[in-house]
Amino acid sequence: MKTLIKNVQLIYPGHPGHKKSFSILTDGKKVLGLKGDEKDAKKVVDAKGMYLLPGLVDVQCHSGEPGFEDKEDLISLTRAARAGGFTDLFILPSTYPVIDSKSAVSFITKNAGHSGVTMHALGAISKDLKGEELSEMYDMFRSGARGFTDGKYPINDVNMMKRALYYVKNFRGIVFSFPNDERVAPGGMVNESPANTSLGLKSTPVLAEELMLNRDIYLLRYSDSRMHVATISSEGSVKLLAQAKKEKLDITAGVGLANLLFNEDVLNSFDTNYKTNPPLRSEKDRKALIQALKTGTIDMIVTDHTPEVIENKDVEFDQAHNGMTMLETALAAYQTTLSDDLDIDTFVEALSLRPRKRFGLEMPALEEGAAFQFTLFDPKKEWVYEAKGKHSKASNSPYLGKQLRGQVIEIG
Repeated sequence: MKTLIKNVQLIYPGHPGHKKSFSILTDGKKVLGLKGDEKDAKKVVDAKGMYLLPGLVDVQCHSGEPGFEDKEDLISLTRAARAGGFTDLFILPSTYPVIDSKSAVSFITKNAGHSGVTMHALGAISKDLKGEELSEMYDMFRSGARGFTDGKYPINDVNMMKRALYYVKNFRGIVFSFPNDERVAPGGMVNESPANTSLGLKSTPVLAEELMLNRDIYLLRYSDSRMHVATISSEGSVKLLAQAKKEKLDITAGVGLANLLFNEDVLNSFDTNYKTNPPLRSEKDRKALIQALKTGTIDMIVTDHTPEVIENKDVEFDQAHNGMTMLETALAAYQTTLSDDLDIDTFVEALSLRPRKRFGLEMPALEEGAAFQFTLFDPKKEWVYEAKGKHSKASNSPYLGKQLRGQVIEIG
């Protein structure tokens, strides 16, 4: 449907039209013009007070399909992404079968395009995510894999991580690090702190993250390769990253949106939706992460969308699986909770522009005939995230049934 969006403000740092208001004619798939007349459109949206953002990119997203379609399938995943303003998703390899071959990568890329959302495969570093043998990384790269990671399974073998970093140098690939040395605190599920100790839950100290991050930065320096740190959660990790960037190492890093929105205090409720990996840390850590985004020490925000069936969440806290769903509510959660501490320009940089630059995606073009890779967002609209209207199959969201401020307005 031809839609005229008029009086909208563009939020696109670095673009000549940034912070300017204009009108745009689109059919939801392409930009049809920038000076559209109402007579040319079947639908007119007066977007005064709204933002037009370059489509959001999530470089760390779990998919149920293939293998765990009861949690999420590609249709529900991409519908949830579109409803949340995302145009691109990077799919973690922890599917069944694991994304550790070119055929598995092709399955993801060939199914890309549902609901106007492009999916990009992340290939496994090790075969079957077992950490024992390197996967066919070059074949996966040629088939379209954007990077290589074992997801939430840390590479404990130092030699394997070193070999992976050397291997991808041949084709300028990127190895992901998930810094968590589980040997420091096996079975840990919450941040190590006096408050959490009183809850009687096994803890994971920041030491587990910082030890592994320090090791991987050392290996990156040694190999002169390329690395992306999937998610960090502590002030100490920020300092390690800052030093690595000062040395001009080829490194970027992400932070989970949950670690920006919440601190460990919410765990007092024993709500399993707040059980995440990495765990929610202290308020001091949360503030350090926000500041690191402002300075560019942390490059990206990820939703770490982790759909789960109710049987894995509606249990005792120590038995529950990690993770929360976040795709549909990411922008609204930001606007409701974070917008006073993190400006919209930095948020867009971290959840759209920097991921595109790092992983070689095209920047959305605001010109006639270009693909319409933009998100219309009303920062003032209040709404309730309800089970009846959600697109994701999963319900493990701390926002379910709660009122939020800021909503994506679908076009087309």
